[in-house]
Amino acid sequence: MPDTITPPHPGLDRLANTDELKKLCPAFQNGCPYAKMNVVDSLAVTHGEISKCPAFKEGCPFSSKSPEEMAQLISLIPQDHPVLDTTKLPPCNEGIELVKVLNSFLKSQGREQKEEDEILEDPQLAMAMREGTKVIHRAAETSVFTRRFMKGDITADEYGLYINSLYFVYKYMEELLEQYKEHPVVKLIYFPHELNRQESLKQDMAYFYGEEAVPRLVDPATMPSSVKKYVETMKEACLKNPALLIAHSYTRYLGDLSGGQMLAKRLKKSVLKLEEGDSSWDTTIGLNFYMFNTLGNHTDFKNFYRERLNAAKVDKKTRDLIVAESVVSFELNIGLFDQIQEYSDAGKLVPTVLNKEEVEEEIEIIEVTRDSPRKEVKSAVNWLAAVGALTSVVVVGAVVYQRYYVKRG
Repeated sequence: MPDTITPPHPGLDRLANTDELKKLCPAFQNGCPYAKMNVVDSLAVTHGEISKCPAFKEGCPFSSKSPEEMAQLISLIPQDHPVLDTTKLPPCNEGIELVKVLNSFLKSQGREQKEEDEILEDPQLAMAMREGTKVIHRAAETSVFTRRFMKGDITADEYGLYINSLYFVYKYMEELLEQYKEHPVVKLIYFPHELNRQESLKQDMAYFYGEEAVPRLVDPATMPSSVKKYVETMKEACLKNPALLIAHSYTRYLGDLSGGQMLAKRLKKSVLKLEEGDSSWDTTIGLNFYMFNTLGNHTDFKNFYRERLNAAKVDKKTRDLIVAESVVSFELNIGLFDQIQEYSDAGKLVPTVLNKEEVEEEIEIIEVTRDSPRKEVKSAVNWLAAVGALTSVVVVGAVVYQRYYVKRG
C-alpha cells in the first residue's frame, strides 16, 4: 500500500516504516486494516482532524498500553468528551474494535459517575457516622484529660480553660449554622433555640472567672492554637461543601446530650464540692452548658436528630465526606483536650475565682496555725502574771495582818 494514501495519524511522521504500527497500535496487529479498501480518501477526510486533539499531539496515547494503563488514561478524559458512533465509521474491523474498547471505558466511567451523583434513597447517615467514628471516639474517651474528667479529677482552672475553649468552638460553629441554615442538608439539623450553647458558656465563664473577666476571655486573640485550628477547619469544610457542617454539629451536640450529663455530675463533686443529697445538689449555677431546658426528653430529641440526619438528600460521595469530616471533628476535640492538659502540666492556666477562694482559705488556715503558738505563749504569760498578782496580794495581806493584829494583841 503506497505511503501517499495512508490516512493521517498523529505521530506517523516519526515512524521509520508502517510495520512499526503492528507493535504500537491494536488496530494494526494483523496488518494494515485499510489495505484493499476503497474508502481511504473518505476516511482521511473524516478523521484527519484528530491531530488537533491535545492527547494525540505526540502520537496515539493508547499505543502499546495494557488495559489497566488504558483505563488510567481514560479516567483523565473530561466528562463532556463525545463518544464515537461506530455505526458511522467506514468498514474497518480492527479499528472499530479499538473504538469499541475505548468507548466502553468512556461509557462505564460515565455510568460510575452517574451512580456516584445519584441521591441515596436511604443514606443511613447517622449509622454511617456512628460506625465511621467508633475508633476515633474511643481514642477521645481515653485521652489523659478525658480520663481525669470522667474520674472527677480535674481542677477548677482546668475546667475554666475547657469551657473557654468550647466557647469559641460553639460561637463559630453556630455562626456557620446560621450562615448556611437554608442549605438543604444543614436546615434539617438547625435547631438554634434548642441547642445553641454560646450564651450558656458565657454565663459559666462569668461564674468561674467573674463578670469583669469575660470580655477578655471571649477575645478571639486569646484562642489557644488547638481551638484556632478547630475553627479554621470548620470554615474550610463549609467552603468545600456546607453539608460537612453537620459532622461537627453531630459530634458536639449529641455528645453534650449524652456523656455531657455524666460530666456535669462529676463537676458538682470534684469542682463545686457538692454532695449528692444536699439541698444545693440540683443547682445549675456554673453548669448552664449542660442544661438543655427547651428540649424536653433528651433521648427523644437525640432519636429525632438522627432521623433528620437519615433524611438528608445526599449522594454517596457527600455521605462519605461527611463521615470523614466526623472523624476530623473528633481529632480536633482530642487536640483541644491535649492542649488543656499541656497548659495544666506547664502551669499556664488562668486562675478561676473558685481556685482563688480555695487558695485564700488555705492561706488563712496556715496563718492561724502559725499564730497559734504565739497565742498560747501569750495566754500562758497572762496566766502566770495573774497568779503572780494573786500571790502578791496574799503575801501583802499576810504581812499587814501580822503587823496590825499582832500589835493589837
